[in-house]
Amino acid sequence: MQVFGTLPEGTVKDLRDIVAACDGLAVSRTAGARSTTPFPNSTDLELALAPLLKNRGFEHHVRFKHPRTGKGFEYDFWRPVGHVAMEILGYRAADAVCKDILKFHVHDLTRVGVVWVPRWKWISGSRTDTNFRATMKALAFADAFMRVEALVAVPYDWREDAGELSWTLALGPDLLPEGLTGGREYGCRSTQVSHVASLIAGSGAGVRH
Repeated sequence: MQVFGTLPEGTVKDLRDIVAACDGLAVSRTAGARSTTPFPNSTDLELALAPLLKNRGFEHHVRFKHPRTGKGFEYDFWRPVGHVAMEILGYRAADAVCKDILKFHVHDLTRVGVVWVPRWKWISGSRTDTNFRATMKALAFADAFMRVEALVAVPYDWREDAGELSWTLALGPDLLPEGLTGGREYGCRSTQVSHVASLIAGSGAGVRH
């Protein structure tokens, strides 16, 4: 997972445990595929994650009100302990992450914002990482002004399962491209500045792993 900002040590352990528990999770696709590669969509992943996350203190589909307009918005998952919000991104991750960043920012109680990001976007059987890199770039920029303590990206991919329309979730540091595994310490914002320029240039460099 990739961290922008200062992640409390207790939350570091919790998120690492979640990632470890979810690696290899079986996920079934419930709707028609959008491309020739029929991976599960973000809703399929969200539903598969729900039981595991609920056992770890997260609530599913939690609604809040915008502090100024009073209009409602929703988190996919919310954990009151540690004030952790979690959003599951899919095919349109690069667009959706901007909305999620704003939700993390306007909600006074949110201290940590977590987004699950597909490592690859598949178009006509070919994969591209432009969606993933654009998402990481948005998080890097947002870290400069966010009121939250940390933004966390959890990259994911899929492995084909033996069952029909069934896949297993793939997580881990091997999903991060070169240049995204730098930095050893959580909460070290000084390394952030040097990486923003390379993100803009398209190298995808991040902050911490």
